[in-house]
Amino acid sequence: MGNEKVAKLLRKIHSSRPLLMMLRRLGKTPIRPANLLHSLQEEIDRELEALPAIRKAFRFLEKELPNVQNDIQVVCHCDVNHNNWLLSENNQLYLIDWDGAIIGDPAIDLGTMLYSYIPIDEWEDWIRLYGTELNDDLRLRMKWYFIVQLMFSIQWNRKKERYREMNKDLKHLLKIIENS
Repeated sequence: MGNEKVAKLLRKIHSSRPLLMMLRRLGKTPIRPANLLHSLQEEIDRELEALPAIRKAFRFLEKELPNVQNDIQVVCHCDVNHNNWLLSENNQLYLIDWDGAIIGDPAIDLGTMLYSYIPIDEWEDWIRLYGTELNDDLRLRMKWYFIVQLMFSIQWNRKKERYREMNKDLKHLLKIIENS
């Protein structure tokens, strides 16, 4: 996932006006952090809400909400996990499974990519391959969106009774929150 091709394809997707126009024609509107936080607050069940990691995460999200506003709105895939990247026999890279695509902050995809697959000491190089600079603002937005996605994943795993995955995500969440 640290491959230059991955960074460049993600940048191409985020820069695509035709993809953005297509999502708009489909009725998609930009996802705003406050709306995302509200949806998460509605989704998380009471038992999970009582867990220290979840409480700490909500405090972080609420505290940083004013600081993660961003006017750049692009097509975000929202599921950039390794199973959705395919390399063809002729070395062409594809990103598949577009069901969850949205219009939003590119930090949504970048956060998932970096927190999930790229060692932290390689983040600056990877982001440079993507085509931008890693600054404090981008770091905060990536962290904020990744925490949101992780919390939705924790809730989903709980509903599916996938407790092993849920507990793994809870440990990951706590690690990220405590490294603030």
